[in-house]
Amino acid sequence: MTVSISITLDDELGDELNAAVAGSNRSAFVAEAIRECLDRRAVAAAATWHASLEGEDAAVFAEFNAAW
Repeated sequence: MTVSISITLDDELGDELNAAVAGSNRSAFVAEAIRECLDRRAVAAAATWHASLEGEDAAVFAEFNAAW
């Protein structure tokens, strides 16, 4: 599925985006940035969930991670 979004950038951010893409595909550049942001959020959410584990769940998780 393809989703279309419309955003308005302030002049400074627009200039930074234009400099970063240097004539290449702006949409691909923005899509990659969104993916990276979502990946960071997913990792942060997982870390929060892992930190919330208690008791037997925490012990099982610690044992699993010991192998790494």
